[in-house]
Amino acid sequence: MQSPTNRNIQHCREVIRACLNIVEERGDTYVAIHKDADIECVIVVSIIRAQPILSVIVADRILFAAGNEQDMYRTANELNSESITGWHSLVLTDNSIIYMYRQCLWTTASLDPDSLTEILCDCITEYKYGREHLAQHNPT
Repeated sequence: MQSPTNRNIQHCREVIRACLNIVEERGDTYVAIHKDADIECVIVVSIIRAQPILSVIVADRILFAAGNEQDMYRTANELNSESITGWHSLVLTDNSIIYMYRQCLWTTASLDPDSLTEILCDCITEYKYGREHLAQHNPT
């Protein structure tokens, strides 16, 4: 018999899989690519087992590039362990900068695909707005 916590985690996994077009999965960290007319970005969604929190990170698409995979998971783990939300940047070995936006939400049995999709859309919108603002002030 599954404990309520395990049932809740399994429920959250199912909701995440229903909402994301997952391109990679490592444990309870799911990676998807979002592309629309304005932007292409990577979405990293993690279930944090130490606390009932779901972490959503939206970042520059280059974060998912083959050479940056370890940085992606390392950064997600670091942000998740510190529970920091908002804007972050990651400086790569070639001194290029990757911008990312992070949001957290409580994982509950009432989480459904519609509410998670709305949260993902809000995070992408915040990422687009912030990325455009940052690009104006930090031309590459």
